[in-house]
Amino acid sequence: MTQEGFEPKMARACLLAALYHDLGRFEQYRRYRTFKDRVSIDHGNFGVEIIKKTQCLQGEERWTEDVVMAAVGLHNKYILPNDLPKDTQTVTFVVRDADKLDILRVIDEHLSHKPYNQTVMLQLPDDPDLFSETVIKAALEDKVSAYGDLKSVNDFRLLLSTWIYDMNFSESRQQFIDQGHALKILADLPENGVYAKAKAHMLTKLQK
Repeated sequence: MTQEGFEPKMARACLLAALYHDLGRFEQYRRYRTFKDRVSIDHGNFGVEIIKKTQCLQGEERWTEDVVMAAVGLHNKYILPNDLPKDTQTVTFVVRDADKLDILRVIDEHLSHKPYNQTVMLQLPDDPDLFSETVIKAALEDKVSAYGDLKSVNDFRLLLSTWIYDMNFSESRQQFIDQGHALKILADLPENGVYAKAKAHMLTKLQK
C-alpha cells in the first residue's frame, strides 16, 4: 500500500478488509470440513454476514463499513462486476492480490511434504494421469481458469502460476515473481506430456 501511495483512509479500509476477508473460512470448515465453496458455502458472502452479526466494524465511518464489506464479499469471486465504484474496486483488488500471494506461500509449504493435506489441496487427487484441458488451454492463452476446472493436483500447480495474470498492482506482480513460490510450485510439473507446453510458457512468464 505504501508503494501505491494510498491515503490513510484508503489504507485503513484495505487493512480492515484484509483482516476480515476470511472470517467465513473458520465456520465453513467447522460445518463442512472443506474450503471448497462450491460444495459448502460462499465464504466471502458468509464473511459479510459474520461482520454484520458481530458488528466488528462498529465505530468506523459508513464509507469504510460499506467498502470493507463489499471487498470481503467480492474477494473470492472468479469474475468481478464491471460497474464497481472506484474505491470498492481498489480495496477489493488489494485484498485479492494479497490473498493470492498468501495462498501461494501456504500451498508451496504444503506441497513440500507428502502425503498432501487433502483439505488444503481441495480434495484433488494426486494422479498424473488426470488433467484438465481447460486449465492447460487457459495458461497457454495467458488466462486464469476457475477452481471448478481442476481435476488434479498438477492442474492446481498450473492454475496457481497463472495468477500472475490476475495481479492488479505492479508491486503485487513483482512480489509474485520475487517470492518464488509460484515458480517452485510450477517446477514440479512433469517436463513432458500434456503439461509440457504450458509449463514452458509459464516458466518464461515467471522468470522475466
